[in-house]
Formats: sequence, structure tokens, C-alpha cells
Amino acid sequence: MNMRKKSKKLIHALGFTLVELMVVMGIIGILAAVVIVSLSSQGKNARGAKALSELSSAIPSLISCWSNDKSPQAPSGSGGNVICREGSTDLISYGNWPKVGANTALATYSYSGSLNNKFTWYVGLTSADDGNRVCCNSAMKSCKLIGSGDTCNATTPTN
Repeated sequence: MNMRKKSKKLIHALGFTLVELMVVMGIIGILAAVVIVSLSSQGKNARGAKALSELSSAIPSLISCWSNDKSPQAPSGSGGNVICREGSTDLISYGNWPKVGANTALATYSYSGSLNNKFTWYVGLTSADDGNRVCCNSAMKSCKLIGSGDTCNATTPTN
């Protein structure tokens, strides 16, 4: 009998109390929340970087098209169209605008902009989800990731 009491005490001494388990679960919950918030902002940054990279790759072709006295084409609603034309002929050697919209790497993005002439042009991508914006313009002759409240036109932003 004495041995039985000792074994029950020993088993009870090796276990955790309910309070201890709740404290550990609370700590794990707080850490998980911090990680999830951190990762969601990283996802937004990654999507912005992807949009910047995709649109930046088209700008040299756009500038080259003007330099060769050809006619650049503005991106259509979902992109994918050729960047440069000569008369009614698509010049596929200049490449295509990045595709946006459903089932693409830039699913939440849409185009804006104007290709008036080689001195006053801009092309932008805006995300409907998080407000990430990419602006490419004649002032920079390149692209930049800008905030949702910043202006994107032919002269703003600058480098």
C-alpha cells in the first residue's frame, strides 16, 4: 500500500498542471501571431518586387522602339501584347508587355499610363489587393516601387 502511494505521487510529480500547459500554449500563440504578421508583410514586398522586375524588363524595349523610329504600343488591359510595331506589323523581336490579371504571376495588378511620345511617357502597375504600385516614366527612364498615395506620371517620381 505504501508503495502504491509513492508511485501515485511520483506519477503526479512528473506531469504538468493545467496552468503550466495554458501558459505554454499562450506563448506559442503569441509567437505564431508575430510570425504570421511578419510573413504577410514579406509577401506584400515580394509581390511588389515581382511586379517591379516584370515591368522593368520591358522598358529597354520600349526605349529601343522609339530610338529606332518605330511605334510603341501601350499595354492592353491584361498585357501580353507586343511592345513595338512598325505600321500594322507587330515587331515581336522587341518582346511583349508582362501579362497581368487572373492566372498570372501578377494576378492582382492592372495597367495604367500613357505613351504620348519618347519625352513624356509613363506606365504603371497597381495592385488591387495591397496598393503596391510600380511606376516607370520618362523622367527616370526606369521603374520604381512607390506608395499607394504617390503620384505616377511622366515627370514624377524622379530618381
